[in-house]
Amino acid sequence: MHKNLGFTFLELAIFLLIAGSILTVAATAWTVLIQGRQVAAAKNILDDANGCLWHYAIMARKVPTSGYFSHSCTKLDPWGTPLRFVSRSSAMDVNCTRATPGTISVFTGPGQTSGAISWLVISAGPNKSFDYSWSSGRLDLSHGDDIYVLVSDMEAHSELCK
Repeated sequence: MHKNLGFTFLELAIFLLIAGSILTVAATAWTVLIQGRQVAAAKNILDDANGCLWHYAIMARKVPTSGYFSHSCTKLDPWGTPLRFVSRSSAMDVNCTRATPGTISVFTGPGQTSGAISWLVISAGPNKSFDYSWSSGRLDLSHGDDIYVLVSDMEAHSELCK
């Protein structure tokens, strides 16, 4: 009678193939989970910075300035990159009788353009590089992985002209 005391090479190869496949799927899922948490954290950080800008806007009745953002509202995103503030009408009084001139048009993808934006706060996203482009009052956010929060001119007027 012959006793089998180990695994054959074929059994070991099949086991390693299955174990490797399971570990690959688990590592991918873990990476996606971590990235999702970082994106959610970035959105919370953007909301905090935007809240700080709203505080200025309400108190001063002006579109926030980049100086105020740099001094009082700047934060790092989850990837360690400082947020950016974009506005064409910094420190401009909000005129409650008409739209604020010099607002931004934002392009976020095919057929997705938001007009009359007072300000934006932008995170570079997971690639740690700002991918937007700026041309003639139009901000193109359709490339890359930038995460942002924006305030429309209408939103600013409705809040500041109560």
